[in-house]
Amino acid sequence: MKIILTFFWIIIGAVLLWFFAENLDQSVTIDFFGRTYEHINLVTVIFVSTLLGLLLGTVIMTWQVIKHKARVSSAKRENKKLLKKIEELEKQVKEQEQAADLRKLPDDPDRSNSGFNP
Repeated sequence: MKIILTFFWIIIGAVLLWFFAENLDQSVTIDFFGRTYEHINLVTVIFVSTLLGLLLGTVIMTWQVIKHKARVSSAKRENKKLLKKIEELEKQVKEQEQAADLRKLPDDPDRSNSGFNP
């Protein structure tokens, strides 16, 4: 898999080099926020645009990752709270069941079996 990935990047690099070589002698005029820049090399414009796009994409992706990690962390904290609450409620139910079982037992087992009821 690593060989295929390396081969893929080599092909991408070769295509970019070919594209840059074909456009090496081209110049463009750029109007950027009211300012005009003339005779800018097209390869430079493509390279800077690609670099800025990658940087902007990285910043946005990093922001999204941080936001989602914060949500996951918050959900984990909430999950711990809910698990603790479930344990407390299960403990209460168990105590109530034990108390109900104790109420069902006769108070004095000797008196209940003797057949004598005063």
